[in-house]
Amino acid sequence: MDLEPDGIVPPDDGGKPGRDPVVQRIEAMLDEDRFEDALEAIQEALADGEGNPLDLTFLLGDTYLSLGRAAEAEVQFRRVLEQDPDCPSSRCWLAMSLFLQWRFDEAEAAAVAARELPDAIVDAHIVYGAILERRGRLDEAEGCFERAAAMAPEKYPRPVRMTRAEFDREVRMAVRKLPRQFRQALDRVPVVVQDLPDESLAAGEDRDEVGPDILGLFDGVPLPETDELDLNHTKPNTIYLFQRNLERAARDRADLIEQIRITLWHELGHYLGFEEEDMDGLGLA
Repeated sequence: MDLEPDGIVPPDDGGKPGRDPVVQRIEAMLDEDRFEDALEAIQEALADGEGNPLDLTFLLGDTYLSLGRAAEAEVQFRRVLEQDPDCPSSRCWLAMSLFLQWRFDEAEAAAVAARELPDAIVDAHIVYGAILERRGRLDEAEGCFERAAAMAPEKYPRPVRMTRAEFDREVRMAVRKLPRQFRQALDRVPVVVQDLPDESLAAGEDRDEVGPDILGLFDGVPLPETDELDLNHTKPNTIYLFQRNLERAARDRADLIEQIRITLWHELGHYLGFEEEDMDGLGLA
């Protein structure tokens, strides 16, 4: 079973449990998105010498990816490849873990290697396509997405595309649908649409939380933490929406419109200082 982080690739719900009962139990946890439980179970199994160690190492990498810990995932996939250099899933997710660390040169080399294997998994085409997008090689990237859609249309439908004018119109519609009490907040924070996130947004202590596959981002100081008398704060608050990432994450046009709304409202919630668990109850989910 291959697990993937949100963004570039959707969760895989078609995994088949392994024969090893320890591995099977952990895979069930991962199917239920119990990532912390799976992490603890894998570490215990490895420490106790239970289960297939190579399978557990691979699952550990998958779990770290699901938890957004790409650097630790990289270590585990490299360990698998030391023993099984032609493991197609490990080749693919090594490329993904490098991509999520903004290490695009290494990620491209790893993705090329993953695609060249005779039993390459379809996901390798998606990861390579995302890397090509970063390079500005959009026609080649689209070819990768088309190939994945032909191989696994249910998992990877063709990306929905909008012109920037169409996309901006949907952003304005999403603003109009905001609960009334939050609508005026967007008068104080601009919404910027970009094709893909710039690496400068991942600078500083939040780097591990800002990946190149993110759908949106609030960059700035949340409103409750803003001191109106603090004249040293010169960087403007900004909400970013990343069009090509959103297009790739959507299953069809209606879903893309909904994802635009969800992402905009979610990032506005961050600007207003709400915690993740608060947003649903406030109508911002």
